[in-house]
Amino acid sequence: MSKYTVVLIEDERLLGESICEFLSQDYTCHRFEAVEPAQRWLGDHTAHVIISDIRLPGMSGLEFLQWLQQQQMEIPVILITAYSSIKNAVEAIKRGAFDYVSKPLDLEELELIVRRALENRHLHEEVRYHRRESQKSSRAGYFLGTSTAAQRVEKIVQRLVQVEQTSGEVPSVLITGETGTGKGELAKRLHQLSPRSHHPFIEFNCTAVPETMFESELFGHEKGSFTGATTRRVGLFELANHGTLFIDEIGHAPLAIQAKLLKLIEDKRVRRIGGNKEFAVDVRLIAATNLDLWQSIEEGSFREDLYHRLAMVHLPLIPLRERLEDIVLMAQTFLNHAKQKYQCSAPELSELNLHDLKNYTWPGNVRELRNEIERSILLYEHGTLDFSYLKQLRSTETIEAPPEEFVLLPAEGVDLSQVECQLIEQALIQTRQNVSQAAKLLCISRDELRYRIQKYSINLQHLTGWTTPLPLDGISLEQIECQVIKQALHRTKGNVSSASRLLNISRDTLRYRMAKYHLGDRY
Repeated sequence: MSKYTVVLIEDERLLGESICEFLSQDYTCHRFEAVEPAQRWLGDHTAHVIISDIRLPGMSGLEFLQWLQQQQMEIPVILITAYSSIKNAVEAIKRGAFDYVSKPLDLEELELIVRRALENRHLHEEVRYHRRESQKSSRAGYFLGTSTAAQRVEKIVQRLVQVEQTSGEVPSVLITGETGTGKGELAKRLHQLSPRSHHPFIEFNCTAVPETMFESELFGHEKGSFTGATTRRVGLFELANHGTLFIDEIGHAPLAIQAKLLKLIEDKRVRRIGGNKEFAVDVRLIAATNLDLWQSIEEGSFREDLYHRLAMVHLPLIPLRERLEDIVLMAQTFLNHAKQKYQCSAPELSELNLHDLKNYTWPGNVRELRNEIERSILLYEHGTLDFSYLKQLRSTETIEAPPEEFVLLPAEGVDLSQVECQLIEQALIQTRQNVSQAAKLLCISRDELRYRIQKYSINLQHLTGWTTPLPLDGISLEQIECQVIKQALHRTKGNVSSASRLLNISRDTLRYRMAKYHLGDRY
């Protein structure tokens, strides 16, 4: 049995049977006498080529072609008719048909057109594949290095590839880390290295879609299922079938969607909004977030059962400032890629260049490193490369951690989330509610600050602030959090249960944050 399936829609029974019998020598052929039953079949099955008569009872072949395009089905369509004319041929091709033949049919000619349609489809898939491969060297640079963190990530990636190749199983993966650490790039690399690499890789960012559109985007909807649903929409899970769906910023997903995601992961079936039929889907799910999901679980904004489903394999990516030993190898990789990309003959990195790169804190992490390297190539004229301007920014030689007494832990303890909320308010007060400047003061991105303002329901008209002004050169919320946790652990002599009560968080959340700040060996 051929691995390629041809769908034929022809209302003349004898002709349809002849075509199907001829094509069945090389392909699996399914014949229908009208469009409607073919549409129902396509809802549950995959076709590689469609052959359709133009004149059909009910919906015409041209209308069917338009319907396929609305459903985002990228299937080559060959139209046939007894009413041959240049006008019909031009109209069919203009509407997106792959080719056009007229009756009486030459079956051998039709088979050649089917073969060309399949070859054209393979060509498009290869072009997409090679485009992905052309970015591979730059993407791999995110995870190069000799540090323990880099080696651990690479070891798990290779193990996942091995498991999929030998068993076909694809456990869900949760990637966590600060903005710019390469969560999206790691998701793409997992897809590229897997047997699914020739199938779709689809990204969905939870912060880029209105909450009311989540369900429609992910699961799709039927025509008329709600106001404004004028056509059927195929959801991302269906589009990613046999491939990978990467859900970024999963920590921002609404609770109602989290429940549906959990059910889909367990059942591997999806139902469109307004539909009464479920479709089986085979999708590798990779999720990512820069939030502390254990904190979100404690606050009731994230489901613990979904966390455990997603984190079957957990890949935490540490900030670049904590793996400075990897900068040389990554910088050289990004440099070579940029020189090739822009056809530039810039020199190699000098010892002075490497010194400047190593002594910068990289708040934007690996993404910032890659961008700075690429910018240096774009602006290069002659002589050596120059990264001395990084000294004017924040560097490991000049930055000072906030004084230990900036936040003193009261005897009765403190609510960590309340501390963070008050620091955010103080930053907004000092910057006259300029979100960009406030984000810089807190050493976080604008998107992250906006999310936290919404998370804590901060009223911009009634800001309380902190007891003292924030330093003009900024203060890291993570450093403050680390200070408070260290004070709680010191006061309780390392007793995690007592320290978690002082901080008004669970023991699991405290353990997670101790690991995050590498405090486990000290207490």
